[in-house]
Amino acid sequence: MEKMRREDKAKYNYKRIEIYLSPKDAALFEKKAILYKNWGPFIRDAVKQFNDIGTLRRIDALNEMTALYKKYQQELSWIGGNLNQAVKRANELAIIGKLDQFYYANLLYPRIMEIQELICEIKDEQQQIVKKIIHR
Repeated sequence: MEKMRREDKAKYNYKRIEIYLSPKDAALFEKKAILYKNWGPFIRDAVKQFNDIGTLRRIDALNEMTALYKKYQQELSWIGGNLNQAVKRANELAIIGKLDQFYYANLLYPRIMEIQELICEIKDEQQQIVKKIIHR
């Protein structure tokens, strides 16, 4: 690429910016700008990406989604364990003929409904985050 003359730069109102970098920061710049011929295009690209509000919102939404999945991973494991225990107990009672309507209506069914409600809440929260990701 041909270098632009000083007169041409002035003609197009180009601005010169000087920055001072520590050796550590200069090394970081050099490492990050390895694919660029010089720092100008690298810095312009970095500024464009930094100011891209849509991208920043997507990154925030992805971070939120990751936190949500981590948060509910333990709770879903706990729920699954409780559900397995309830089903196991229901099977044991059924085998010995002691699973009656009272047990089902007052113990098993309410617990299953709690689990279903929690799962629906998790899905709703995940859907809200997905909407943020998709709809910028």
